[in-house]
Amino acid sequence: MDRMADSGNSRGGGVCVLINNSWCNNANVITLTRSCSPNLELLALKFHPFYLPREFTSVIINNVYIPPQANMDTALWELHEALTQFQAQHRDAVLIVVGDFNSTNLKRAVPNLYQHREVACWTDQSVDALQDALDDPDWDMFWRSTDDVSEFTEAAVGFIGKLVDDKIPRTTIKRFPNLKPWVDKTIRKALNSCTAAYNVGTISGNMDK
Repeated sequence: MDRMADSGNSRGGGVCVLINNSWCNNANVITLTRSCSPNLELLALKFHPFYLPREFTSVIINNVYIPPQANMDTALWELHEALTQFQAQHRDAVLIVVGDFNSTNLKRAVPNLYQHREVACWTDQSVDALQDALDDPDWDMFWRSTDDVSEFTEAAVGFIGKLVDDKIPRTTIKRFPNLKPWVDKTIRKALNSCTAAYNVGTISGNMDK
């Protein structure tokens, strides 16, 4: 969504969502809203991917940008109105909110949503352990104990998910408002070295380094 004149911002290009064609094609994407104001830019898309657990009907992704100079109360009210409408109209959809919220506390707008902080650690060792665990089960047992391919798929996928939870360790990632996605490990190391050099310089009086 290109930034519109109504936003009052002249720099930048707005918000966008990139879609992996192996997950969902363009024919199964519906635009729910495209709104742009001085306080909030919102692009909401509804997806019908090739595979979803049967308890979900669709995935709604809301890409949000709240500029630093925005009226935070107004921005949260506009976002609350949009998300509440989506939740009421699409009760069985997965609702995802992503973007740049700056100093805004999103919990004030949608207290019933929570942030995913855990990620799976797919190391060579954990993958080998999972592969060994997948080689052991009698997979025919799932077929014999189910009546059709849908029940078989649900049982097998559920069992695989449990193996993944058991064999793949998870770690908690802390996210801060000033931690941008392009600041990788190399940049953080350089910043830490710079800070350490500065601290030494303020003590020694030699700021050359």
